[in-house]
Order: sequence, then structure tokens, then C-alpha cells
Amino acid sequence: MDKILKVIKKRQITAIILTVALIVGIPSIIIGATRLGQNAGFVVLMAFGIVATVAGFYGSPVAWVAVGNAKSECTLVTAVETEHLYTVRELSARLNKNERNTSALLNDCIMKGYLVGYLREGDRLVLNENTSLHPTEHNMDCPYCGAVVTFTGTSTKCPYCGSALQRRKD
Repeated sequence: MDKILKVIKKRQITAIILTVALIVGIPSIIIGATRLGQNAGFVVLMAFGIVATVAGFYGSPVAWVAVGNAKSECTLVTAVETEHLYTVRELSARLNKNERNTSALLNDCIMKGYLVGYLREGDRLVLNENTSLHPTEHNMDCPYCGAVVTFTGTSTKCPYCGSALQRRKD
């Protein structure tokens, strides 16, 4: 879920920058053109205004559509992970989209890595038995201070006394 939220944030920032570029570009062209003969700096201002206006005019609608698409993907991921909807029919009803579009969106989310640990079996999502969804956590008592330490992997440091700990192989 974090991955899709980061994508949405980046796309929103891009869309806002392009929208501001459009808004700032138009007055820059006007100011640069009306004061063109006074200073060479106004030529740069006018050139900046032209570039910003063109980038904002063409880029901001595309960027805002990309934000909307990412939010649709986020809604689908949320529906799977928190609402536990696993069929294309259920997801279509939740997203208010037809099943063909929902199926394509589901494939995109899996391909982009937003839905980790799931496989498609026809129109149904199933947990991938071969993929561990979370690393295995181990608990052990620190032999030096007696604190219960939780960790993944084979070794760690006790957060209380700082002793190095090794997990026993079972």
C-alpha cells in the first residue's frame, strides 16, 4: 500500500507544479513582451513564460489524469487488502466499473507491484502460497538482561542491554 501512496504523492506534486507553471507562464510572457526593449533580462522572462505555459498547458491535464488513475489503483488495492474483495465481480461493484476495465486495472496493479502476494486465477485473486507476505519474526529471551527480543533474520542486538544475539537453529 505504501508504494501506491508514494506514486500518488509524486504524481500530485508533478500535477501541481505543471498547473502553477501554466498560471505563472502567461503573465511572464506578457511582462517580458511589454518590456522587451528595456532590458535583456525580459527576453529570458518571456522565454521562460513561453516554456512554462506550453509545459503547463499540455502537461497539467495529463498529470491530473495520471493522479486520477493512481487513485483508482489505490482504491482497488484498498478493496483487496482491507475489504477482502477477491473477485473481479466484487471489485467491479466496489469501483463502479465494468468487469473488463476492472480486470485490466487488477492486472496493472499486480504488474506494478501494488498487490504483493496475490495471483490471478481466472477472475479470482488467491494468495500466493510461495511468497511470504511478511518476514518471519522470532522471539527470544536475552540471556544477559532477560528482556524478550523480537527480530527477523538470524541475529540482532538487544535493544535494552546492547548484547549481540544469535537465533538458535531448531
